[in-house]
Amino acid sequence: MTISIKGINRTSLNTEPLTDKISRRSPEFAERIRAAVLDVNNKQQVADDSIEKVIKGEMEIHEGMMAVSQAETSLKLLAQVRNKVMAAYNEVMRMQI
Repeated sequence: MTISIKGINRTSLNTEPLTDKISRRSPEFAERIRAAVLDVNNKQQVADDSIEKVIKGEMEIHEGMMAVSQAETSLKLLAQVRNKVMAAYNEVMRMQI
């Protein structure tokens, strides 16, 4: 007695057209990463502006240091997320099919 499994696509990842791969992507993940990168960039710019204001005497040093610390923490967090994503990607690539 043979049992057939229906609904499994036999398309190999190597032969699947690029347009099909792109259409299956989840835009939500890409948008979250993009938003995180933009947020880190904005915090870096605020930190740069704060440093200039501290040098000019327009801002207290502790306020400037807080802005720099926030930018540094957000950059470290983004780097750790990138490292985790790359580790997961490498693990998936090592899987045997």
